[in-house]
Amino acid sequence: MRFSSYLQFIILLLIILNPINILAKKAAIVVDFDTKEPIIEINADTLNFPASLTKMMTIYITFDYLKDNKLSWKTKLRVSQIAADRSPSKLNLKPGESITVEDSINALIVKSANDVATVIAEHISGSEREFAKLMTKYARKLGMQKTTFKNASGLPNRAQMTTARDMSILSYSLINNFPENYQLFSQKNFFWNGKKYKSHNKLMNSYNGADGIKTGYTYRSGFQLAFSAIRNNKRLIGIVFGGDTAKERDKTLRIIMDTAFNKISKNSKTSKIIKEKPIDNYKYSIVVGTFKYEKNAYTQLKIILRNYPKTTSNKDGEVIKIKKGDNYLYESRFKFFSRKEASKACNRLKKYNRGCFIRG
Repeated sequence: MRFSSYLQFIILLLIILNPINILAKKAAIVVDFDTKEPIIEINADTLNFPASLTKMMTIYITFDYLKDNKLSWKTKLRVSQIAADRSPSKLNLKPGESITVEDSINALIVKSANDVATVIAEHISGSEREFAKLMTKYARKLGMQKTTFKNASGLPNRAQMTTARDMSILSYSLINNFPENYQLFSQKNFFWNGKKYKSHNKLMNSYNGADGIKTGYTYRSGFQLAFSAIRNNKRLIGIVFGGDTAKERDKTLRIIMDTAFNKISKNSKTSKIIKEKPIDNYKYSIVVGTFKYEKNAYTQLKIILRNYPKTTSNKDGEVIKIKKGDNYLYESRFKFFSRKEASKACNRLKKYNRGCFIRG
């Protein structure tokens, strides 16, 4: 057998035995939020399976319905048998059960729950198939020209395709059109029926300036991440498709985001260099509630985050277990304040009859 024929045989064998390498194409893009211009592009217009990044559009439409008062945060959504039968990741909702819009959004962001995505779709459009048509319609209005949605969750469907560029457009639209609601994407935990769920977005916990957005994975898509970070008052949006592992995906995203931030810094000849302020200056936290139960403390964080975005902008929420006599209580806190910022934040909350005090 000639070498060229042998090589063709080997390539064909690899395609048959390992189709993911063909389907989960590598792609990435980093976009300047202010200018919408790409800083880094790698196969940005190559069609890929969107996996759970699909849920960003489901959330976008839900935000839009909340804005138009077609839904409220407390609207209860009924769970159908179809929704309950969705494959994981899921909340394991039961047919006939209900879940609020607020809990649904948090479940999509943190848990990436497929059953919840179907619940929302069926409530808004009657069926997930009709909702997918609405999703594609929204995509076109936003300028996502190469995206077609077929379901609300991102579960495998050969016809459901997108690109890194289109997902950067959707990420931008979520941040720009719903700035207050977007802060929910910074959540690290979510409570449902007494159970604590942790965010899949591990890079958000370690990358300087990170504030969201969403992870994704299926066998055919590979590991994906839509990401946003702010440094020196400059926001960048990064998208990575086709990671072989979650760690590789995160490493790739970290590298291209750092590269883009460095590129912006070098090109900003007229920009004043802003030195990072010592972390010691931002060692203060504000306590916005103390509770007997941990889940109530997390609920308080969500309430403050949603209703007082100016107070909590670029601050991390956390729940701290403290000993009180022979018992334990749970404090709801926002951290990384200077002393002056913490004082202003508490004074602002107290004007609205919200309890608040400072911890150093």
